[in-house]
Amino acid sequence: MAEADAQSSVPAEGDAVDGVTEAVSDVSLEDQFKEAQRQMVAGLVEEVKSDGMNPALVMFGYQNTEEGFWRYLQQTEWNLENAFELMKSSCDWHTKNGAKVNSVMKDVYSTQPGLFSLRQIGHDKKGRPVLFLCFAQNSATAAEHTVDSVICFIQHIVENAMRTARQGSAGDEGKQCMIIVDCSGIQPKSILKPTMLVKTHQTLSLLYPNTIEGILLFNYGPEVRDTWKQLKGYMAQDLAAKVKFVAIQNTSKMLITQFPADVGQWLKEEIAANKSLPLSNDQRLFWAASGPHDPRAAPSYVAEFIDKRHANHQPHPGIMHGKKPEPAAVRDAEEA
Repeated sequence: MAEADAQSSVPAEGDAVDGVTEAVSDVSLEDQFKEAQRQMVAGLVEEVKSDGMNPALVMFGYQNTEEGFWRYLQQTEWNLENAFELMKSSCDWHTKNGAKVNSVMKDVYSTQPGLFSLRQIGHDKKGRPVLFLCFAQNSATAAEHTVDSVICFIQHIVENAMRTARQGSAGDEGKQCMIIVDCSGIQPKSILKPTMLVKTHQTLSLLYPNTIEGILLFNYGPEVRDTWKQLKGYMAQDLAAKVKFVAIQNTSKMLITQFPADVGQWLKEEIAANKSLPLSNDQRLFWAASGPHDPRAAPSYVAEFIDKRHANHQPHPGIMHGKKPEPAAVRDAEEA
């Protein structure tokens, strides 16, 4: 630091020289910062190895474990001890609860495929998985959900979605997800359950630190905004800051800017179709393909992850295990 001060006091021929000196200094500091981060990651890797922990339990969507360690350090503001404890707790949770998720999803969603509508529908322009939730499409009300059922379902959806993150995305961007919330059909008073919200938020923060890039809300009314003012006090400030309300007049611009053409078009059609309540059968039975608009997901995701099945990825459990509704013509004939 003393050398830098001495150099800055030396007369220069022009401002350009000062600018070059500052640029070199900035680059040097940036390199030092990155090296310090790399050492922190290496330190966490060694701690995990010494403990005998199995980090593969929480590395879904990452090509290597060191890459995944970054999010634990970022979540704990680069505190090595806290990052280690957070990762250990997350691994312990997955060890105790992870194995039952797939069996629970199959048992529950084979008979109630539309219980919870949160599902992956594609990727944004940066390769991040995009999740979509419409309250009007949930066949269960908020009162019928338990903390365990919500966490179990979200674990299934998030972990499978993160495995589809496009490799080669810049930085951590490809390892985060975008969440689209269609507020059609929401009953604000029914979701004001602070105990459930706090427990769910705490567990998901433990399992998926630094995983959500943004939460965009559409089809909302003044009651939803008022409810949000009450709910956000129970959430971490960094997560609450990622929640954005998208006004009707800004919808098209947002979708064009944020998403590839087919995903943006799908979202536009889906959000518009869900605005008319009660929902049509095609929209209500979102896990089944019917009509010109496929409510399951955008065409690119359907082609790659629904029509084709992958060993390390499963779509919404209702799509995987749900009984498809009978064609209207056959049903009408039987009823006659």
